[in-house]
Amino acid sequence: MPNSTSDHRGQFIVFEGIDGSGKSTQVQLLADYLTLLGKKVFITREPSPGNIGQLIRKGLRKELVFTEATLAALFLADRIDHLEGQDGIWQMLEEGITVICDRYFWSSFSYHALGLPMEWVISIHQRIIDLYPPDITIFLDIDVETSMKRIGTRGEETELFENRTTLTKVRNNYLKVFEKYADDHHIEVIKADRTVDEIKADISALF
Repeated sequence: MPNSTSDHRGQFIVFEGIDGSGKSTQVQLLADYLTLLGKKVFITREPSPGNIGQLIRKGLRKELVFTEATLAALFLADRIDHLEGQDGIWQMLEEGITVICDRYFWSSFSYHALGLPMEWVISIHQRIIDLYPPDITIFLDIDVETSMKRIGTRGEETELFENRTTLTKVRNNYLKVFEKYADDHHIEVIKADRTVDEIKADISALF
């Protein structure tokens, strides 16, 4: 049942940050750390690996073109399937597995609010906010210049949102929405323009 608080329930951990903030690295390091503590850990990400998630990724790679509202709705549909589908996040949590998710609804609020009213994006997620809140959100905060340098070292074609102007607006949206929900959600802001080990130490100390 959503919002279950049974003793054996796994912890739902979400990582957020603008592109290039180092989420993927820190997700894996935290998973390794929690595994050493004896926890069963599953790593996932959004967009999910499912059919809707694959469709979204084509849009992010500019292989398909969606309106802003359509893309936001696709993310919501993918998120619901990711949570409630067979072998989905909530089933794993109920089985005592700790789930670490790279991006969650905070990303939708921050990225889709670039072209849509943030309150509308939040409103279509209200059921998920109420029923499936993360136990902790870790926001890796990094300045946009450092982010762009890291993105440039990947040697990959940039995705839809990976440019300096967009990422500046996205970071500001993140900070705005975290301030809005600070009293209702456990949100930790971690300075991410430091060494991998320094960031890892701060995150590990949370657990």
